[in-house]
Amino acid sequence: MISFKIIKDSKTLISEIKKYKLKKKKIGFVPTLGGLHKGHFELIKLAKKKTDIVVLSIFLNPLQFNSKNDFIKYPSNLNSDKRKINKKKVNILYLPSMKEVFPSKRIKRIKASSKSNKLCGKFRKGHFDGVVTVLKSLFEQVLPNIAFFGEKDFQQNLIIKDLILKYKLKIKIITIPTVRDSNGLAYSSRNNLLNNKQKKIAPFLFKTIKEICFEAKKNLNNLNNLKFMGKKKLINYGFSKVDYLEIYNENNLSKKNIKKNNLRVFIAAWIGKTRLIDNYKN
Repeated sequence: MISFKIIKDSKTLISEIKKYKLKKKKIGFVPTLGGLHKGHFELIKLAKKKTDIVVLSIFLNPLQFNSKNDFIKYPSNLNSDKRKINKKKVNILYLPSMKEVFPSKRIKRIKASSKSNKLCGKFRKGHFDGVVTVLKSLFEQVLPNIAFFGEKDFQQNLIIKDLILKYKLKIKIITIPTVRDSNGLAYSSRNNLLNNKQKKIAPFLFKTIKEICFEAKKNLNNLNNLKFMGKKKLINYGFSKVDYLEIYNENNLSKKNIKKNNLRVFIAAWIGKTRLIDNYKN
């Protein structure tokens, strides 16, 4: 038996949220693309602690995919996701269609902040515009007090915070540290696309950026060399391509004023046809 409400249309959702708000209930929101894993469950767990009502959305957002093929092969399984969250005490599972996310039919695309011009934004043109366009609409429907995100999407989280500031939305963002399996690989829906051989290679992504972070803090003048060595190592481990390996000041994603306490390593690399991202700060 399903222990949560499944809502598919925005009017019903908005009406439900209003009822909770009248009772002074605090709303927590966990937006997802589906393909739920342990990282999502940790977000739900924290949302349960911090708020009264937890809304989890599953919406595979076509606006944030750069290629149709990437969108089609995204590993989502709604029946499996429903079974997984049944024990997690979510209050509402929101399953909107494109028509419900944008009821007016005309999609007004939003421009993501300038932090979207580098790292993933440089390699996935329009990706973050797609993310913030859909999130703004979902925020307006769910009206959360707090929205929960994982640190694996560090760049995206900064961009979402900029969105909230720009539109003066009364939403607090809480991020949790990246959830990893026993060998350090960050949980991601895309891990399901890896074959057994690739699954053995994937943990070297985290191993490499962890080593780079450690070495970078020892010598802040050696960053370029560390990045070069890191890329070389990843190719030797069996990665097919490295989109980027950057060491930035985590506050503004720049190379300005990098210090030991704000230094973070960012990575996106391919194993075969699967792109994995990660970041690390020790």
